[in-house]
Amino acid sequence: MITGHTRLFGLIGHPVRHSLSPAMHNELFRRRKIDAVYAAFDVPPSEAARVADAVRTLGLAGVNLTVPFKEAVVPALDALSPAAALAGAVNVVLREGQSLVGHNTDGLGYLRALKDELGVDPQGATVAILGAGGTARAVAAALAGSGVVAVTFFNRTLERAEAACAALEAAFSSCRFAAAPLSAEAFRAASTGVDLVVNCTSGGATAAVAAFDVGGLRPGSVWTDANYWMADPPQLVACAGRGVRIQRGIGMLVHQGAESFHLFTGVLVDGDTVRGVLDLGGW
Repeated sequence: MITGHTRLFGLIGHPVRHSLSPAMHNELFRRRKIDAVYAAFDVPPSEAARVADAVRTLGLAGVNLTVPFKEAVVPALDALSPAAALAGAVNVVLREGQSLVGHNTDGLGYLRALKDELGVDPQGATVAILGAGGTARAVAAALAGSGVVAVTFFNRTLERAEAACAALEAAFSSCRFAAAPLSAEAFRAASTGVDLVVNCTSGGATAAVAAFDVGGLRPGSVWTDANYWMADPPQLVACAGRGVRIQRGIGMLVHQGAESFHLFTGVLVDGDTVRGVLDLGGW
């Protein structure tokens, strides 16, 4: 039962109607007997500057953020966790007293999914990351911290990829960072030396990624997609046909969601529990 004491959490983004997060968090609240509720808020991108004020004004205990607010909200927060500072983006905002603190669970969620689903340890790998936004930077930082030797950001705006490199180089001196355009030619030139590809692009880049030639990827290399909501993510079928190991984004959602729940409540849940929750009601 919702009362005046019920803590309110939520997801802020645009669009959010497809999100599995409300079902996941509300069922976890129920199972753990936590007096809280989680809702989805579809907020127009033009309101980005007011998101933090809305969290403060409405007294929300915490929120998840998704596109297009992960980076836009950062200047309005009072503090950032180390992972959020490296990513330059947040996907969790917590109210701590009178302050709003930004966290980023994307990188940790990605690493846990990589190990849980594929048994992959990325140490020593050469990585291609498609995209250079907040999710891409969070994943890159987590991989660099895990010992990958090189990361190349492929992005439609080259300056954005170069900015991602500059932001991470100082923190991870043992990893080489490079920027390249999100083009079939650039990917083809790099693909023969790549061990791991991470597609962090949004839907607007689907056609560009679908035009890539994955023939240069070695059998046994890995292609992962961070977006769980796409019914048919680009290149997964082509990669599987070449013996490239593939991974969809649901595992990353599971593990970053589990860590978000821990930040919200202080209660640890494992990936298997979250997967079971997402299977409820036909998910």
